[in-house]
Amino acid sequence: MATPDYFISCDWGTSNFRLRVVETATLIIVAEHKTDCGIKSLYEKFLKQRDKEQTQFFVDYLKTQILLLPKKYQNYIIIAAGMASSNIGLFELNYADFPLNTNGKNLIWKHLVFNNNSEVLLISGAKTNFGMMRGEEVQAVGLEQQLNPYKKGILLLPGTHSKHLTYDNGIYTHLKNYMTGELFEVLSKKSILANSVNLNYSTLIITSFLEGVQLGLKGQLSASLFSIRAKDLLQTSTKEENFYFLSGLLIGDEISYLKNNEENIFLVAPDPVFSLYKIALQQIITQDQLILFNDKTLENALLIGQKKILLQYEN
Repeated sequence: MATPDYFISCDWGTSNFRLRVVETATLIIVAEHKTDCGIKSLYEKFLKQRDKEQTQFFVDYLKTQILLLPKKYQNYIIIAAGMASSNIGLFELNYADFPLNTNGKNLIWKHLVFNNNSEVLLISGAKTNFGMMRGEEVQAVGLEQQLNPYKKGILLLPGTHSKHLTYDNGIYTHLKNYMTGELFEVLSKKSILANSVNLNYSTLIITSFLEGVQLGLKGQLSASLFSIRAKDLLQTSTKEENFYFLSGLLIGDEISYLKNNEENIFLVAPDPVFSLYKIALQQIITQDQLILFNDKTLENALLIGQKKILLQYEN
């Protein structure tokens, strides 16, 4: 099959939905549309109705959103990554097994054609015996050209559920999951600590953050959590200082196993998360070991990964 001039990149996460029309040769984005109707909220709407089965319900939403793109691009193939291939998404696909090749060959994908001749190439997640991911595997495939010059290292993709991938000469061999982002959400909004923390990323309070990082690095996460409430009640710390202390505590705990690591660490994330992880990592590894990539790199990685998988499919 001939490679199309354009493709529609669909990034369908738990909380957000985004379509981008991408010129295949250059990866230039020529049109974009996004909503806050992620997989979770759309699945909840599906459960409240009886008229349509799950795939049709999700397909109908996808088709209505495609119609909001410029008309001349609406019939190009859709490359869907993220939670769309989960059991609460458009169509469930099994996880591909590690090791994961950076050409995308051993990912699982499914070609779906709908009654208006719309085509979707749906991409699976990937798993090990101890971890799994959906969406980040496409980013990882797209990051190959950035990591290849360094040969080996550990790729950190922070988020609600952070992923650490071991990279070895074009292959991702291992995966670790950390619930850092979700733990922060639960502790800061739904636990007894909620009234002691003011969620505010506007001004970094470095001393409080580093205090938390050092305790997290020492394995003192659980033993230090209640001190946040005590600091608030005794007025020895502000709620903003507690915010950064909790952030540092959780991030320090996540990266503590890297203290004696001698390999390269690749950090790829958007701000403000990028800056926090950078500061925390600088406490335990040398400047030469820490390889930094910003949010633009991450954005491009998804498109590069989707293009690689499209070319595998077309061939």
